[in-house]
Amino acid sequence: MRGRMNVYLTTGKKNYKYAYVAIQSLFEHNRNSEIYLYIVSEDLEEKDLPYEYALAKQFGNHIIILRFDEKRAGGQIKLQKGDHWVIGTMSSYWLFHELLPKEVDRIIMIESDTVVVGDLSEIYQMDFGDNYVICPGPEHKPKNHREFMESIGGECLTFVLSMYDVERIRRDFTLEDILQTDVDIRAKAGNSMMELVFGKLFTGRIKFVPGKDSCIDENERYIEELGYDYLAECEKTAKIIHFSSYSDYSKPWNPVFLVPGYAVWWKYAVNSPYYKEYIERQWQYYHNTRQRQKKIAKNISYRNILIAALVIMTVMLSGISICAGAGLVGTLVIVGCAVLSVCAAILVRRVSMLAGKWGEYAKCRRT
Repeated sequence: MRGRMNVYLTTGKKNYKYAYVAIQSLFEHNRNSEIYLYIVSEDLEEKDLPYEYALAKQFGNHIIILRFDEKRAGGQIKLQKGDHWVIGTMSSYWLFHELLPKEVDRIIMIESDTVVVGDLSEIYQMDFGDNYVICPGPEHKPKNHREFMESIGGECLTFVLSMYDVERIRRDFTLEDILQTDVDIRAKAGNSMMELVFGKLFTGRIKFVPGKDSCIDENERYIEELGYDYLAECEKTAKIIHFSSYSDYSKPWNPVFLVPGYAVWWKYAVNSPYYKEYIERQWQYYHNTRQRQKKIAKNISYRNILIAALVIMTVMLSGISICAGAGLVGTLVIVGCAVLSVCAAILVRRVSMLAGKWGEYAKCRRT
């Protein structure tokens, strides 16, 4: 008889098709477990996931959608404008007390931008001891992250592949405790982030599993800090690869920066019913990039024209002022006004460029 494994994943209508790779690889590498996959979402409905439900049936697993009230959470979770986190990602705050069924005693977390490459049951079946959470060790966390957690008296918690003792958390903490910790973190970090909140709330009661044997994050920063050879070796022993990203939103389906694990993701993507859309979305990303490059080139041209105009105007007005006998002070006043007018034109142009940039960003967030 297969043992039960409760798994958490959050996604929505905007990006759920990319989560298919995470789900498929999860099922394929955990055939000895009966998986109850809890998809927490603000807007997904069962009719949106026919392929995913068929996949679950094929492997004898289950998918349960838990509806997340994003509007309510938006009043309690604060993010900086332009931050890459979305409110829905913080749904784990409500997971233990309001979203999960009472029979769920433990749950393991993955995210939609992951690919599972090993059996998670060994970690899932671990004894918590006196701990609230089991997660990958802090050795893969960026130095500034580790230093920040140390400065606030917390520990580095890695969210992906973290496992929670739901019963103990329900018993020892209230939802208000979690939200108040979020308030405390925001006062120091400037915005909400679940890794910081749980790392602070559960400090001293976190059991670590070596990162090389559990989860490896792959992005530009990790390539720089850990190197290609180390990442490639971790792919042989880790259970999951996480494609975390920064403001560039580099993902396997948007490879603005290549990391070795992207090849693993695409191996599963080829068998996805959304494969054609992945490819077509690549074309759209490329088109958008080309448009931004053209706009940058145009802006450089405008800047050069304005600078040239400033130089020519300064020379001409200086000559006219001298010929007209305006004197040194008069000449400086005239030239100064010309310089200020050109600077004002450059400032207006800069503001319009920034407005366009924010408009593009908002459009990307919507898609």
